[in-house]
Amino acid sequence: MDLPHQPLAGIAPLSPDAKEEWEEAYAAVEAYLQALRLRNRLLIAELVRRILWQAAARKVSEPDKPGRILAMEEALSEIATWTQQVLDEPLENRRLAARGRLALLLAGVPEKWQGTFLTPAPWPDEFVESMRSSYLAAGPRFAELTMRPQPLELNALGTGAAQWWETMERRPIVRIMFAGVLLALVAIGLWFTFF
Repeated sequence: MDLPHQPLAGIAPLSPDAKEEWEEAYAAVEAYLQALRLRNRLLIAELVRRILWQAAARKVSEPDKPGRILAMEEALSEIATWTQQVLDEPLENRRLAARGRLALLLAGVPEKWQGTFLTPAPWPDEFVESMRSSYLAAGPRFAELTMRPQPLELNALGTGAAQWWETMERRPIVRIMFAGVLLALVAIGLWFTFF
């Protein structure tokens, strides 16, 4: 049975381009929530719907921004604000916000506390304690590190193999001869095995 499609009160029907834009926004936010290991489809759909409504409200004042970007900004903002409230810690910069999202995973929010995700207070004490201890644990071990490229050090066997490989690359006749000798050895081995 087909239900007549009626636009929501006060909202004009979307053009085909706008539908595609908001479909991309939906897919982006849904994928992000799934990357946070949320598996409850009803919860994800509800959260995505709420985030898209907020993004659509922003689209009125920021018409040049694509809906997908607005939706992802709203998702990140909503998660950061909620995490800040749960942890009772200021998450001023991106690094602290990333630590907050890591705390979500370490605290077992996807497995144990999905129904609590992005809900208003009050939260269960066990959940808040788990989030706070996970947030503290996510700190020192994940300090910002810089990695500088270092030359590859090979032992004698590795150095010999590297030189041999370079020879094979520079001299195709040596490569063909090696392949021929290898093939002959395999053929001789098979001959003696089966005959």
